[in-house]
Amino acid sequence: MFSVIIPLYNKRKNISATLQSVLNQSFQDFEIIVVNDGSTDNSISIVEAIKDERIRIINQENQGVSSARNKGIKEAKYKWITFLDADDLWMENHLEALRKMIIDYPNEQVFCTSFIRSTEQLKAKSSNTIQIINNYFERSLNEFIAWTSVMCIKKEVFERVGYFNIKLSRGEDLDMWARLAKFYPIVKSSEITAIYNIDIEGSLSAQKSVLHKSILSTINLKGLEGFERKYFKKMLLRRIKSSIKDLSLKEVFILLKKHNVELLK
Repeated sequence: MFSVIIPLYNKRKNISATLQSVLNQSFQDFEIIVVNDGSTDNSISIVEAIKDERIRIINQENQGVSSARNKGIKEAKYKWITFLDADDLWMENHLEALRKMIIDYPNEQVFCTSFIRSTEQLKAKSSNTIQIINNYFERSLNEFIAWTSVMCIKKEVFERVGYFNIKLSRGEDLDMWARLAKFYPIVKSSEITAIYNIDIEGSLSAQKSVLHKSILSTINLKGLEGFERKYFKKMLLRRIKSSIKDLSLKEVFILLKKHNVELLK
Protein backbone atom coordinates (compact mmCIF):
# COMPACT_ATOMS: atom_id res chain seq x y z
CA MET A 1 0.00 0.00 0.00
CA PHE A 2 2.77 2.48 0.94
CA SER A 3 6.07 3.26 -0.73
CA VAL A 4 8.49 4.69 1.82
CA ILE A 5 11.12 6.96 0.23
CA ILE A 6 14.34 7.41 2.21
CA PRO A 7 17.05 9.64 0.68
CA LEU A 8 20.43 8.59 2.05
CA TYR A 9 23.61 10.61 2.21
CA ASN A 10 26.21 9.87 4.89
CA LYS A 11 23.93 8.85 7.76
CA ARG A 12 25.82 5.83 9.08
CA LYS A 13 25.05 6.73 12.70
CA ASN A 14 21.30 6.97 12.12
CA ILE A 15 20.13 4.93 9.16
CA SER A 16 19.81 1.65 11.07
CA ALA A 17 17.43 3.13 13.65
CA THR A 18 15.50 4.94 10.92
CA LEU A 19 14.98 1.75 8.93
CA GLN A 20 14.07 -0.18 12.04
CA SER A 21 11.39 2.36 12.86
CA VAL A 22 9.77 1.49 9.52
CA LEU A 23 10.17 -2.26 9.92
CA ASN A 24 8.54 -1.99 13.37
CA GLN A 25 5.32 -0.51 11.98
CA SER A 26 2.07 -2.06 13.16
CA PHE A 27 0.86 -1.86 9.55
CA GLN A 28 3.20 -3.93 7.42
CA ASP A 29 2.05 -3.46 3.82
CA PHE A 30 4.88 -1.32 2.45
CA GLU A 31 8.07 -1.19 0.46
CA ILE A 32 11.15 0.81 1.42
CA ILE A 33 13.10 2.58 -1.31
CA VAL A 34 16.48 3.77 -0.09
CA VAL A 35 18.00 6.17 -2.61
CA ASN A 36 21.72 6.27 -1.91
CA ASP A 37 22.70 9.76 -3.06
CA GLY A 38 26.42 9.10 -3.43
CA SER A 39 27.20 8.40 0.24
CA THR A 40 30.92 8.36 1.03
CA ASP A 41 30.71 6.70 4.45
CA ASN A 42 29.48 3.15 5.07
CA SER A 43 25.78 4.08 5.22
CA ILE A 44 24.82 1.85 2.35
CA SER A 45 26.66 -1.14 3.84
CA ILE A 46 24.48 -0.81 6.93
CA VAL A 47 21.36 -0.86 4.76
CA GLU A 48 22.60 -3.88 2.81
CA ALA A 49 23.15 -5.78 6.05
CA ILE A 50 19.44 -5.55 6.92
CA LYS A 51 17.80 -8.53 5.27
CA ASP A 52 14.23 -7.70 4.35
CA GLU A 53 12.85 -8.24 0.86
CA ARG A 54 10.80 -5.06 1.09
CA ILE A 55 13.96 -2.92 1.07
CA ARG A 56 15.13 -1.74 -2.34
CA ILE A 57 18.36 0.18 -2.82
CA ILE A 58 18.86 2.63 -5.68
CA ASN A 59 22.33 4.11 -6.12
CA GLN A 60 23.03 7.41 -7.83
CA GLU A 61 25.78 10.00 -7.92
CA ASN A 62 25.33 12.79 -5.41
CA GLN A 63 22.63 15.08 -6.79
CA GLY A 64 20.90 16.31 -3.65
CA VAL A 65 17.90 15.36 -1.58
CA SER A 66 15.31 16.59 -4.10
CA SER A 67 16.75 14.42 -6.84
CA ALA A 68 16.85 11.43 -4.47
CA ARG A 69 13.21 11.89 -3.46
CA ASN A 70 12.15 12.29 -7.09
CA LYS A 71 13.96 9.10 -8.05
CA GLY A 72 12.19 7.24 -5.26
CA ILE A 73 8.78 8.55 -6.29
CA LYS A 74 9.27 7.49 -9.89
CA GLU A 75 10.47 4.02 -8.86
CA ALA A 76 7.66 3.46 -6.34
CA LYS A 77 5.33 0.55 -7.06
CA TYR A 78 2.55 1.59 -4.65
CA LYS A 79 0.16 4.49 -5.12
CA TRP A 80 0.69 6.09 -1.70
CA ILE A 81 4.05 7.85 -1.30
CA THR A 82 5.49 8.52 2.15
CA PHE A 83 8.83 10.09 3.03
CA LEU A 84 11.28 9.57 5.86
CA ASP A 85 14.61 11.36 6.16
CA ALA A 86 17.50 9.09 7.09
CA ASP A 87 17.98 10.57 10.56
CA ASP A 88 14.33 10.78 11.63
CA LEU A 89 12.07 8.17 13.22
CA TRP A 90 8.53 6.91 12.90
CA MET A 91 6.54 5.63 15.83
CA GLU A 92 4.95 2.22 15.39
CA ASN A 93 1.52 3.68 14.61
CA HIS A 94 2.56 6.01 11.78
CA LEU A 95 1.46 4.03 8.74
CA GLU A 96 -1.59 2.68 10.53
CA ALA A 97 -2.70 6.23 11.31
CA LEU A 98 -2.29 7.21 7.66
CA ARG A 99 -4.14 4.11 6.49
CA LYS A 100 -7.14 4.95 8.67
CA MET A 101 -7.21 8.51 7.36
CA ILE A 102 -7.12 7.29 3.76
CA ILE A 103 -10.06 4.97 4.46
CA ASP A 104 -12.05 7.66 6.27
CA TYR A 105 -11.41 10.30 3.59
CA PRO A 106 -11.46 8.33 0.32
CA ASN A 107 -11.73 11.39 -1.92
CA GLU A 108 -8.62 13.12 -0.59
CA GLN A 109 -5.10 12.71 -1.90
CA VAL A 110 -2.77 14.51 0.55
CA PHE A 111 -2.47 13.50 4.21
CA CYS A 112 -0.18 14.20 7.13
CA THR A 113 0.11 13.44 10.82
CA SER A 114 1.98 15.42 13.49
CA PHE A 115 5.42 15.13 15.05
CA ILE A 116 7.63 16.17 17.91
CA ARG A 117 11.22 17.36 17.82
CA SER A 118 13.90 15.20 19.36
CA THR A 119 14.41 17.82 22.07
CA GLU A 120 10.76 17.66 23.17
CA GLN A 121 9.03 15.34 25.59
CA LEU A 122 6.24 13.15 24.24
CA LYS A 123 3.04 13.35 26.23
CA ALA A 124 1.57 10.11 27.54
CA LYS A 125 -1.15 10.16 24.87
CA SER A 126 -1.41 12.54 21.96
CA SER A 127 -4.76 13.76 20.69
CA ASN A 128 -6.21 12.60 17.40
CA THR A 129 -8.17 15.45 15.91
CA ILE A 130 -8.43 15.41 12.13
CA GLN A 131 -8.91 18.57 10.10
CA ILE A 132 -9.22 19.24 6.39
CA ILE A 133 -7.04 22.25 5.66
CA ASN A 134 -8.44 24.00 2.60
CA ASN A 135 -6.29 27.12 2.85
CA TYR A 136 -2.73 26.03 3.56
CA PHE A 137 -1.36 29.56 3.22
CA GLU A 138 -3.75 31.07 5.76
CA ARG A 139 -3.10 28.37 8.34
CA SER A 140 0.66 28.44 7.79
CA LEU A 141 0.83 32.10 8.81
CA ASN A 142 0.40 31.06 12.44
CA GLU A 143 1.27 27.37 12.64
CA PHE A 144 3.50 24.72 11.10
CA ILE A 145 1.34 22.48 8.92
CA ALA A 146 3.49 20.06 6.94
CA TRP A 147 6.83 18.32 7.41
CA THR A 148 8.33 15.87 4.95
CA SER A 149 8.57 12.82 7.20
CA VAL A 150 4.85 12.83 8.08
CA MET A 151 3.49 13.46 4.58
CA CYS A 152 1.55 10.91 2.53
CA ILE A 153 0.72 11.81 -1.06
CA LYS A 154 -0.97 9.87 -3.83
CA LYS A 155 1.60 9.13 -6.52
CA GLU A 156 -0.43 10.56 -9.38
CA VAL A 157 -0.49 13.96 -7.66
CA PHE A 158 3.14 14.55 -8.64
CA GLU A 159 2.21 14.27 -12.31
CA ARG A 160 -0.02 17.29 -11.82
CA VAL A 161 2.04 19.54 -9.53
CA GLY A 162 5.53 18.41 -10.52
CA TYR A 163 8.36 16.91 -8.48
CA PHE A 164 10.75 18.39 -5.92
CA ASN A 165 12.80 21.26 -7.35
CA ILE A 166 16.32 19.88 -7.80
CA LYS A 167 17.77 23.41 -7.93
CA LEU A 168 16.88 24.00 -4.28
CA SER A 169 18.88 22.76 -1.29
CA ARG A 170 16.73 24.49 1.33
CA GLY A 171 12.99 24.91 1.41
CA GLU A 172 12.44 22.39 -1.39
CA ASP A 173 9.78 20.83 0.82
CA LEU A 174 7.99 24.14 1.41
CA ASP A 175 8.06 24.75 -2.31
CA MET A 176 6.36 21.40 -2.86
CA TRP A 177 3.66 21.94 -0.21
CA ALA A 178 2.87 25.36 -1.66
CA ARG A 179 2.38 23.85 -5.11
CA LEU A 180 0.25 21.04 -3.68
CA ALA A 181 -1.89 23.49 -1.76
CA LYS A 182 -3.02 25.22 -4.93
CA PHE A 183 -4.81 22.06 -6.05
CA TYR A 184 -5.47 19.88 -3.01
CA PRO A 185 -6.63 20.25 0.59
CA ILE A 186 -4.44 18.61 3.25
CA VAL A 187 -6.03 16.17 5.66
CA LYS A 188 -4.08 16.61 8.89
CA SER A 189 -4.17 14.57 12.09
CA SER A 190 -2.96 15.97 15.39
CA GLU A 191 -1.78 12.48 16.34
CA ILE A 192 1.99 12.45 16.90
CA THR A 193 3.56 9.63 14.91
CA ALA A 194 7.13 10.77 14.17
CA ILE A 195 10.24 12.31 15.69
CA TYR A 196 12.11 15.08 13.90
CA ASN A 197 15.78 14.77 14.83
CA ILE A 198 16.97 18.36 14.90
CA ASP A 199 20.25 17.89 16.77
CA ILE A 200 22.00 15.58 14.32
CA GLU A 201 25.25 16.75 12.76
CA GLY A 202 24.68 17.12 9.05
CA SER A 203 20.91 17.38 9.35
CA LEU A 204 19.19 18.55 6.16
CA SER A 205 18.07 21.74 7.92
CA ALA A 206 21.11 22.34 10.11
CA GLN A 207 22.62 25.19 8.15
CA LYS A 208 21.40 28.37 6.56
CA SER A 209 21.10 27.92 2.82
CA VAL A 210 22.78 29.82 0.02
CA LEU A 211 20.19 32.29 -1.19
CA HIS A 212 20.09 31.22 -4.84
CA LYS A 213 19.54 27.59 -3.78
CA SER A 214 16.74 28.50 -1.38
CA ILE A 215 12.99 28.63 -1.94
CA LEU A 216 13.37 32.39 -1.55
CA SER A 217 14.93 32.51 -5.03
CA THR A 218 11.69 31.21 -6.55
CA ILE A 219 9.36 33.74 -4.94
CA ASN A 220 7.83 36.53 -7.01
CA LEU A 221 5.31 38.58 -5.06
CA LYS A 222 3.93 40.21 -8.20
CA GLY A 223 0.71 38.52 -9.14
CA LEU A 224 0.23 36.82 -5.79
CA GLU A 225 -2.86 37.69 -3.81
CA GLY A 226 -4.53 37.06 -0.47
CA PHE A 227 -3.07 34.62 2.00
CA GLU A 228 -0.61 33.17 -0.50
CA ARG A 229 0.96 36.61 -0.88
CA LYS A 230 1.02 37.13 2.90
CA TYR A 231 2.63 33.71 3.39
CA PHE A 232 5.51 34.32 0.99
CA LYS A 233 5.94 37.95 2.08
CA LYS A 234 6.33 36.79 5.68
CA MET A 235 8.94 34.26 4.55
CA LEU A 236 10.94 36.96 2.74
CA LEU A 237 10.78 39.42 5.63
CA ARG A 238 11.94 36.74 8.05
CA ARG A 239 15.01 36.05 5.91
CA ILE A 240 15.77 39.76 5.56
CA LYS A 241 15.63 40.23 9.34
CA SER A 242 17.84 37.17 9.81
CA SER A 243 20.35 38.44 7.26
CA ILE A 244 20.51 41.85 8.94
CA LYS A 245 21.13 40.17 12.27
CA ASP A 246 23.92 38.05 10.75
CA LEU A 247 25.30 41.08 8.89
CA SER A 248 24.70 39.32 5.59
CA LEU A 249 24.09 42.65 3.90
CA LYS A 250 24.59 41.29 0.37
CA GLU A 251 21.56 39.05 0.88
CA VAL A 252 19.53 42.00 2.18
CA PHE A 253 20.45 44.03 -0.91
CA ILE A 254 19.54 41.20 -3.30
CA LEU A 255 16.14 40.61 -1.70
CA LEU A 256 15.27 44.30 -1.45
CA LYS A 257 16.35 44.92 -5.03
CA LYS A 258 14.20 42.08 -6.33
CA HIS A 259 11.07 42.75 -4.31
CA ASN A 260 11.48 46.43 -3.28
CA VAL A 261 8.06 48.10 -3.28
CA GLU A 262 6.21 44.76 -3.22
CA LEU A 263 7.35 44.24 0.37
CA LEU A 264 5.62 47.49 1.37
CA LYS A 265 2.21 46.53 0.01
